[in-house]
Amino acid sequence: MAPQHILVLVFSQVLWGANFAVIKWGLADWPPLFFAALRMLAVAALIIPFIGFPKRRDWRRLLVLGLVLGVIHFGTIFHGIRLVDAATASIIIQIQVPLAALAAAFLFGDRIGWRRWCGMGLAFIGIAVLVGRPGFAGGWLGTGFMFVASLSWVASNLLIKKASADLDGWQLNAWVALAAGPMMLLLSFATETGQMEAMTGAGLAGWGSMAYQVLIVTALCYGIWYAMMRRYPVSTVMPFTLLEPIFGATTAVLLLGEDWDWRMVAGAALTMSGLAIIIFRRPQAVEQPVGPGA
Repeated sequence: MAPQHILVLVFSQVLWGANFAVIKWGLADWPPLFFAALRMLAVAALIIPFIGFPKRRDWRRLLVLGLVLGVIHFGTIFHGIRLVDAATASIIIQIQVPLAALAAAFLFGDRIGWRRWCGMGLAFIGIAVLVGRPGFAGGWLGTGFMFVASLSWVASNLLIKKASADLDGWQLNAWVALAAGPMMLLLSFATETGQMEAMTGAGLAGWGSMAYQVLIVTALCYGIWYAMMRRYPVSTVMPFTLLEPIFGATTAVLLLGEDWDWRMVAGAALTMSGLAIIIFRRPQAVEQPVGPGA
């Protein structure tokens, strides 16, 4: 890989990792589902003028993807980040990697092998250490939201594997947002309150967090991700995702003042070791991942 591309990928993981702290900031001003809905609608508004609207034949799979990736994944991950400290959330969400390996084994007959079984075991033990800390905020409800977000990420990648045969990354990103945004908005008004107050009362942190989601994560990070996925094999690009939870936890500590203790360090080390084993011997189920971040 060219040195400049290594630097670009590392830079994207810094920005993606920081997104957990940025979302935490935004959730102080926005109801979680409403925040996710506005993000989706803004992403669609940003990209669709350049790529156009989907064809009628694409709408069925886009609606399914919008439900799984848009509503379920982003709805639960935003709720999870609201409950769990951002540093821990950036590590817990990585449980999606061993879940993807299990999906590859059960759905596609992928042979896991003893090394990846060990990697999955280390990752799950690391997560258990993280959520079992006495000072862990969020409890099992927050952990449950992150687990559902991880499961829906795996499911959406399986759907994208089929859709990517004739839809590129930008089309999927924009059109899934277009399908998911209205669904998420309806769900927000059905289950949340305070949306209008948030619109009028959100401060610099709230609107800045929204802009970060749309411009930095979507336009810049996803742009880098899709460009590198087109240029290099998945096995070359995926190891860079190991940097995301490291930068995510670090920025949460620096920007939000969240505490680290030895249990968190141990849990993170176990989880990252397991992820490294799985990623370097990764399954083929997720051939063109959505992307590594929230």
